[in-house]
Amino acid sequence: MTKNEYHVASFVAHAVPGAVEDVQQQILETSGAEIHVTSPEGKIVFTIEDSTQKKIGMKIDALKYHTGLMSLAPIYHQFIDESLAI
Repeated sequence: MTKNEYHVASFVAHAVPGAVEDVQQQILETSGAEIHVTSPEGKIVFTIEDSTQKKIGMKIDALKYHTGLMSLAPIYHQFIDESLAI
């Protein structure tokens, strides 16, 4: 692990009807998280950015036990070693 790592991961959460706003609020309270779209059916597409994959995993672990979630699925993970960038 280098000091100059950058990680971004995307996820889709499916919230229980009536709990969408509560789930969105918890996501938004997560450092580095950004919601990109929410469907009328309660599907929430969001990303989390951090310096390590482990830190992103810890944040997802905190979100995945929300009682308002039916499912939470990872979609994509990108890692960049910024020390190698030109």
